[in-house]
Amino acid sequence: MGTIKEIRTEVENLLVTTIYCVIGMDRPSNHDEIVDFIAQDILETADPNEWHSGDVAIGFRRWIEAQVDEVSSTEPDKQRLVDALIDVLAEDIEKGDITVLDELLLKMPYDVLKYALPEDMWADFEDPSECVKSGQHLKSCDDDGFCNNCGFQDDFINDEELLGEQ
Repeated sequence: MGTIKEIRTEVENLLVTTIYCVIGMDRPSNHDEIVDFIAQDILETADPNEWHSGDVAIGFRRWIEAQVDEVSSTEPDKQRLVDALIDVLAEDIEKGDITVLDELLLKMPYDVLKYALPEDMWADFEDPSECVKSGQHLKSCDDDGFCNNCGFQDDFINDEELLGEQ
């Protein structure tokens, strides 16, 4: 087995039987890309005539690492953006303007916001889906329309979405 076509065929068979099946994974949509990567890795790093399933596992690990490296390479740009935004928000807050901060926080998932608070405050913020499921949502609310149980306004809760389609 020395040609790329032969290696690729055997890599595909081993990848499906020794990796995908073992970890309970369906064939991914980028399967061919993974097979090509592993076959090339075997050609470059293993003996093309004496390679084995362990070389396929190593190639698969290297493919995963390459994907992580690709994602990580974009993070410095995101971090630079986050740092710039923090500076702008700090200036805005100092001026008493929390508009941008408020808009950003409203777009964040409820749990992310809740668990960003000190732990002793978590109990003060019930999960809105639990409030809806219990039938208590908006049973007690202030004039501003915010539920006293979960803190959400009726506008922000889609009962069907929270309760699941029935």
